[in-house]
This record gives sequence, structure tokens and C-alpha cells, in this order.
Amino acid sequence: MPANTDLPDGFAGSHFHRAKGAAPRHVANLAFPEVLVIWALRRYANSRQPAETRSAVVAPEFSRALGLARLEETLAAFSALAESLMAAARLPQALSVIEDDRVNPTEEALLSVLAAFQQGETAQARALGEWCLLPPGRRRFIDGAERLAQSLRAAGQMIPYQAPRRRALMLSGRTDDAPPMPSATNMAALEGAERGVVTATRLWVAAYRQDQDALAAARRHFERQFNASDALWGDRRSGDAAGLHLHAILRNTTLAASRPVDVRCPTCPGLSPDEARLLEALAWLQRDLGEPAAAALGDWLTPAALRLSLPAARGLAQGLLAAEQPLPPRAWDLAALEAAAAEPHHPAKPAAEPRQADRPAGTPTLH
Repeated sequence: MPANTDLPDGFAGSHFHRAKGAAPRHVANLAFPEVLVIWALRRYANSRQPAETRSAVVAPEFSRALGLARLEETLAAFSALAESLMAAARLPQALSVIEDDRVNPTEEALLSVLAAFQQGETAQARALGEWCLLPPGRRRFIDGAERLAQSLRAAGQMIPYQAPRRRALMLSGRTDDAPPMPSATNMAALEGAERGVVTATRLWVAAYRQDQDALAAARRHFERQFNASDALWGDRRSGDAAGLHLHAILRNTTLAASRPVDVRCPTCPGLSPDEARLLEALAWLQRDLGEPAAAALGDWLTPAALRLSLPAARGLAQGLLAAEQPLPPRAWDLAALEAAAAEPHHPAKPAAEPRQADRPAGTPTLH
């Protein structure tokens, strides 16, 4: 089997960071719990036993490795994930023959899912599950993988885990050590995913100022954004979670911003420095770098509001990645954006809108 480039960057293994185009790992170099899982999957998938008795093929090895106490539960969990892969794996080479010494992309993904569950990285595990399986098989696979990971952990069989420097489904061609992209000065200079985030923010603020359903506006936009050119694998993606995460960030902004926040109208061709700060924070969080993200959002959020908003920002960043929407790191020139924001944008400045009593001073302001 030739080296496979379909595996997304960031899959974790035993002291191993897989890059696009890298040669596959060899079973002989895996840790024992990894060998156990891969061997069991191959034996199970290649068995000619009926489905209802197939788990007996792998029972002896699980019994020796994990003991009898949780054997029945472990076999049920393993059977669920194995059957899901056999029925709904995305890749045609998902299941290898027993004798193949190379670990294929789906097997790497399975090991990463189990490792993520063992480390409490549930969101990453679920995102990887989305990559591994078509929609009909995902729920059963994730349930089985989570239970199997717990059984392995309880027996002291930990799958070696290395947090990826780039989150699960970022399929860009950039390398982690590549220099950041130049600063953008307007919407036209942004990449598609960046424009989508800024537009969603503007639509939320516009709806909020007009006493409309801001959450629904954000959700509708993300659903359009995620499905504009069809999902990578053909299954439609919802914008509900991304919209809710953005709603949490902006709602906290309306309640506890330390200063007015510059968010432009939906059709403005320019870009505000605060919109750039939001993009910067999300790009950092897609790379698991919380401190610079907190510094970007903390430019207008109070410390208490920042603590409440960071989990939502992480959820939005990861949700964008799962929808194949990576945000590039940029060397933002915030001083230039601040200077541009201070320039007059209209020949005649409209009269200020009366401030409503229930909206604090930190409410986002439209250009």
C-alpha cells in the first residue's frame, strides 16, 4: 500500500506527528495497546464468523490484556466501533489485511480517537469520528470508541497521546512553521473562512441592534457558509453549534465589554481592528494556543467575561475546523487598522442613535 496523503494533519500517535505525505507507520513500532486495537480490528473485520459470534475471535487477547472483569463490556464496545467501520468507513482502504505491517489512515484515526477520549479531549475525538465515518455510522462508532477507551484506561493500557499542533481536520497546505500571512486591510483581502466569521459577527450585531433573533441570524449564516460548496464528504453540516458559540462571545461582549467594540455593517468593505482581533483569537485557538487568543479577546472583555467566553471561542474555532474552515495566522497590523477606523467614512455623519436603556456602554457599535 503506498503512502497515503488522505489523513488530516494533526493525527496523534506514539511520539508521532503525522504530516501530509508521510510514510505510514509500521505495526512493529506501535505501543502494546495500539497493537492490540489494530490486531483486533483486523482479525474482527477479516473473520468469516457470523456477526453475532465474531467478537469471540478477539476475546482471548482482550481477556489476557484487560482481564475478565470488564471483558463483556469491552467486547460490546469494540464490536460497535468495528461494525461501524465495516459498514460506514469513508475510505475504501479503511480495513487492512491481517498481515499488512503498515498502519492505514483509518487505523491511525481510530487510535487518535481512543487516545483523545482517554485524555478527555471529547471534542477532538468526535471531530475525528466525523472524518472516519459517514453519518449513519458515527453515533455507534463514537459510543463504542468512548467505552473501549475507558476500558483500556481502567486496565492501565494507555494509547500514547500527543496533542496535535494543528487541530484534527485542518486540511490546509501550510506547515506549522510557515511564517504568518500579511495583515489584511479589508474584507476582500481575507480568505473565505475569515470573511465568513466576520460576516456572521456583523449579521449578529445588526440583528441584535434591531431587536431581532441574533442567534438565529448567526446560525443561518454559518449553515450557508459550511454548505456553500457542499461539504467535503457530501453530508450537510449544521451551523447551530458555531452560531451558538459566536452568540455566547458576542452576548458576553454586550454585557461586559470594557469599551465600545467596532463591528461594521454587513455590507462594509472595510475591516475593523476588533473584527481582526476576533479572527486572530480564533486562529490561535485552532492551534491550541490559548494565551495569545486570550490577549486578543481581552482587549475588550473584562477578565470575568473573558473566562466565560474562551470556552465558546474554542468551540467556535474547533467547529470551523471540523467544517474544513481553517483560519490562517496573520501578522496583524492593528495600528494601521486603528488609524483607518479613525478616518471619516461618510461625507455626512448620521446622528447618533439613541441608546436603549437595557444595553450597556460596551454594546457593539456599527460603523
